[in-house]
Amino acid sequence: MSHARARNIASFGVSININHTGELRQKLISEITGLERQVHELKLAGQAVDFSLMASYKELIHSRKQLLKQLPTSWCW
Repeated sequence: MSHARARNIASFGVSININHTGELRQKLISEITGLERQVHELKLAGQAVDFSLMASYKELIHSRKQLLKQLPTSWCW
């Protein structure tokens, strides 16, 4: 293996770390919590329920939870 190729492989491993998911994980959890709070407030408002809005919130929550499950959990901060 040439020296230049070995250097490229080494720098790839150092410059890209797909296992550092802490910031994304915290952001997703924060967004999920905020969306769940909004759904709860809509239910408590006692007004006519906008079912399309409720469905949109539930889809947003679901998609974020799915992404959270797919994140590697090897280490995060």
